[in-house]
Amino acid sequence: MIRGYTSVQPIYMNYASTSPSHSERVTTALMEYLAQNRRVNVGRNFEGLAEGGIMLRARHALARFFGAPGASQVIFTSGITVSLNMILWGLLKPGDHVLTTHVEHHAVARPLTLLQRKGIIDVDFLPCAQDGSFDPQVIKKNIRPETRLLVMTHGSNVLGTILPVAESFALAKQYGLFTLVDTAQTAGLVPITLDAHTDVLAFTGHKGLRALQGTGGFVLSKEAARQIEPWITGGTGSASHDLTQPEFLPDKFESGTANTLGILSLAAAVEDLLVQDLAALREQERQITRRFLDGAGQIPGLLVHGTGRAERSTAVVSVSSPSHDSAALARRLYEEYGILTRCGLHCAPLAHQCAGTFPAGTLRFSFGPETTPLDIDTALHALETLMT
Repeated sequence: MIRGYTSVQPIYMNYASTSPSHSERVTTALMEYLAQNRRVNVGRNFEGLAEGGIMLRARHALARFFGAPGASQVIFTSGITVSLNMILWGLLKPGDHVLTTHVEHHAVARPLTLLQRKGIIDVDFLPCAQDGSFDPQVIKKNIRPETRLLVMTHGSNVLGTILPVAESFALAKQYGLFTLVDTAQTAGLVPITLDAHTDVLAFTGHKGLRALQGTGGFVLSKEAARQIEPWITGGTGSASHDLTQPEFLPDKFESGTANTLGILSLAAAVEDLLVQDLAALREQERQITRRFLDGAGQIPGLLVHGTGRAERSTAVVSVSSPSHDSAALARRLYEEYGILTRCGLHCAPLAHQCAGTFPAGTLRFSFGPETTPLDIDTALHALETLMT
């Protein structure tokens, strides 16, 4: 029993880290597969076996969800961090210049920093406002003849701010730049697709898509696939006579044994999202976020970071207090009220530099489809009590 907390289940407010549950469709699909009590390796048996069908099923669902022209343009990885590394290391060449923003997660910032330290590329982290908002016109001022890539997060995992990816990518394409979007915080929550201005869209399975952890991938145009070299090579179960990696999709970027169980969870989760009213789900999250923002803004001594506007944000709100340590608040919220949040720098120190919360970090609340108005009111009451 959590001290001071009478409910059996904690109140989960860390959806920006991972979704804590799956839909009934996902659970059923996984249980039925496990009940078969057999495993085969995709591409290493007769293609009529169920595992090959699982892969194709997931590719079709994700291609439809993200607007990819063909299922072969959906590439599976173990998560978005691997996806982003595969793209950055496979695309960039010595002398290239990269533009990105000052609210990027380490999944983008660290690979770019390592590439720069190795002397392969040069990178500029473009400034964002204190609330995390970004002006696409800044891109123009920083483009050089050697600029190759613009990579952006769609939504800040610290401030919740939704960045103007569509406008930024449209501008970047006027200058012939390659474009890459990180949708870790938005896929399944905020609409985004592989449009004419987006070369690669990287996604993770365990957050807004509500699949298993250890799943993710990227969706890319055929032209983008031609420009990216495979970062990981090995057995694909195809073209085995050749010591070089196949050039055709998806095999070019998928070596080794596939996470069939995880990919099945992705297939079922995305199929579930495809039959739901996503606009209604998005509005539900806006209302929940707005309720929290309105209440948090009334608590004396509590600083609310980000835009303060639910329509410009994901369901993520970071707060801090000059007189209270965020880690201590997070611990007391859990121990006394059973509320699970996340404190610290959230693997995104650049965003905290923008917000003025570096190095102390913030206390982050993030909401999901199972968050109720009562959960919000309980969290606000707990915060107000702890702040006094």
